[in-house]
Amino acid sequence: MWSTAKTAVWTVDLSLGNVKADKIQICIFDDDGKGIFGYGFWEANGVDKDGNRNTDKTYPYVMCSPIIGWNDVTNHNQSLKDGIFYVGRNTTLTMNAPKLQDSNVGKFDNSILNNAGESHFFGQNVVNNEIRTTYEITTDVTKLDGIVDGLASSDTNKYGLDTVLTYEIPSDNLKIPLSYGGLKAISLSAEALDNASINTKDYLESSFVDKVTGDLGTGHTLTYSWFYSTSDNINDLKKVSTEFTNNKDRKADGTLGTDWMTLSAKDDFTQYLEKQALAGKKIYLMMKVYVDGQLSTLTNPILVQIQTPTLKVPDKIDFGTIPAKDIYNGGSFESLTKDSDKLSLSIPDTSKSTWKVTSSIKENDDNSITKINGQLNILGKNLSATPIEVASISKHGLVDLPLNAKVSFRGYHNPLTPRTNFTEDINWNLSPETPIMASN
Repeated sequence: MWSTAKTAVWTVDLSLGNVKADKIQICIFDDDGKGIFGYGFWEANGVDKDGNRNTDKTYPYVMCSPIIGWNDVTNHNQSLKDGIFYVGRNTTLTMNAPKLQDSNVGKFDNSILNNAGESHFFGQNVVNNEIRTTYEITTDVTKLDGIVDGLASSDTNKYGLDTVLTYEIPSDNLKIPLSYGGLKAISLSAEALDNASINTKDYLESSFVDKVTGDLGTGHTLTYSWFYSTSDNINDLKKVSTEFTNNKDRKADGTLGTDWMTLSAKDDFTQYLEKQALAGKKIYLMMKVYVDGQLSTLTNPILVQIQTPTLKVPDKIDFGTIPAKDIYNGGSFESLTKDSDKLSLSIPDTSKSTWKVTSSIKENDDNSITKINGQLNILGKNLSATPIEVASISKHGLVDLPLNAKVSFRGYHNPLTPRTNFTEDINWNLSPETPIMASN
């Protein structure tokens, strides 16, 4: 007796390495075609019945897989569509594409981030007759802890560090632009710090904080600590609250989303930042986040620029050898180094002040030019022991001012020792102009 009930469970492994098409669909069918031994559509189903059991036709089964595609690959995971990414978090990526032989197919375009991340095959399902493959992305926070070089952002307009996560798939790589770390660079003028404190809340993306606290903070307390390094040893991060003890009330440590570190001109840490800037060194900041005391994630490191105006003056103004007769009789003489006699100023773009340069000399030195009735003149101003404003600068950027240095003698009537050197030490000062308040 023939049985009409046929059941089979097949497991099929397929290698698609040489397939060039953007989309394929796998079809499995019974092609026996031998009368009663063909297990396709039988006469019992009303297919081409002619009354002869041995000649009744059968049609093969056709079982089709869902569509497997490489073209127009789409990210179906909502958690990565907001573009925010932080280390230490596990997430998944679901694509309308097949599983590839290499499970670690997700690559960051930043080599340091790439070394800290891995992707693993997570599973497959079918949605609307389309195969969707899911990979899990994991990142190891310990592999980025203490690394500044290669991750530091200097962009003052954009939160986080731009990176791209790429899944290398035939025909159409899936590229997902992401922002890592949530922190944007700080650029301030020293005068701004003199007038008001700076809140780091303004430099940390609120949606990044919300995402971290939402993912990691359920049932836990999230705390933070700020760390810094300089260009002397860029990856040597030190804890702000440990190194600068009077900064504690400025929240160098605190509760994430509730407390915020501030920078103020009175803080020893801020004063340190200014000194480093004046010395031409770069300063970097990074925040570490802890869950119940355990390091869980990091912000991206950022460059902190405390912009201070600088003044460079010539080491020496040389008038050469002046004959005694010209000192006795009087006369005016230009500097022999006049081509290099200049003030060089650098005014930050963030400065809102007009800056003034004042100069003075010491008149009581025994070998002072003033002792022989001499007068030093720069920028059209005669110098004395009382500081006098010689220049006012409202421009930003680099400014060079020729000194036009001259020395003049009004006549001297006492003996001069041959080959005596006469000098003046000039005191320079750069400071903001004090605005003149209009009276009523």
